[in-house]
Amino acid sequence: MNASFFQFLNFVDASFGLLRKFGFADYTLTVFLCGAASAEVVVLDLSKSAAIEYAAIEYNEKNIWNDVYKEGALIQSQEFTFSHVSSSAFYYNGFFASKSTAVLESSNFDDQWGCMAKGGYAGEGTPYLVAYWDAYADSISGERSCEVTLSSPYYAAGFYVCNNPFTYYTIQKGNRLVEKFETGDWFKMIVHGVDAQGSEVGKVEYYLADYRGKDSNTWTLNKSWEWVDLSSLGRVASIYFTMESSRPGERGPRTPTYFCLDRLTVLTAPSSVEEAVAPAVKAYYDRAADVVHVDSAEPTDVALYHVSGALVKRQSVHGSADLDMTSCPSGIYVIYCGKYKVKIVK
Repeated sequence: MNASFFQFLNFVDASFGLLRKFGFADYTLTVFLCGAASAEVVVLDLSKSAAIEYAAIEYNEKNIWNDVYKEGALIQSQEFTFSHVSSSAFYYNGFFASKSTAVLESSNFDDQWGCMAKGGYAGEGTPYLVAYWDAYADSISGERSCEVTLSSPYYAAGFYVCNNPFTYYTIQKGNRLVEKFETGDWFKMIVHGVDAQGSEVGKVEYYLADYRGKDSNTWTLNKSWEWVDLSSLGRVASIYFTMESSRPGERGPRTPTYFCLDRLTVLTAPSSVEEAVAPAVKAYYDRAADVVHVDSAEPTDVALYHVSGALVKRQSVHGSADLDMTSCPSGIYVIYCGKYKVKIVK
């Protein structure tokens, strides 16, 4: 398939994403991959439920899922069922939904509820999933504390991942349980694919923090939504997550084993799925630096508007760029990048 065809697919995916956001489209999207063949693409949308036995996701006053500490509660959306266990009013593992924008920079448990991007892939304040992988619980129960089960086997495409603030600031600053990361340290997620017979068919690794290089300028610490390509897993009935760190402990990594997930994507036929479903452009507001960061695989015009409709900035981007917002007053803004747009709050 040629590049122009994949550009068309990216345009369709972005357009349907906006329609879904405003309630005008269902969560499935059929894309024609070749001739008479087609694939149904399912992209996680937490506003969609899957089964009547599980209630729609409801959030408390802190924009956190009401049922975090409810025994037997699960999150289902479209074709996905996300594992969740709670045995008391103070313990859970697995996934929960959040719309929290709070980032306390505490390196402690009070920062476990959010996401460094302060919202889902669609923008600040939009829903996403937070996951806590409990290595010790997995080891004594034989069960998988972070697992996504599909209603039937699908071909894996990928998902977006972002660091949780508890993890991010523990890595950056350390806390009473573990020292901050130094040269040689690392923290990674491992995504395992499982087929319909229960056999593991492959795995994909992603470094949420990578300080292995001697030059600190090469170090990476994830703080925005990044695409994780799962196409190498092929057709799976479930995927599950484990985590490893250069700071091990007796019951698993001493680094807090949290991560955030959004737009998990699967499809009914194999293809170059990462090109078919991953948008070609994205933008987000980096509050700490007071800039809008833009990544674009193709040359694109970026325009920043105040919610009133006034144009604030316009810039051409190919690759990565930052739009300085230090002179902009607090308020609501909309970023347009080609067919992609996102609302931010300064």
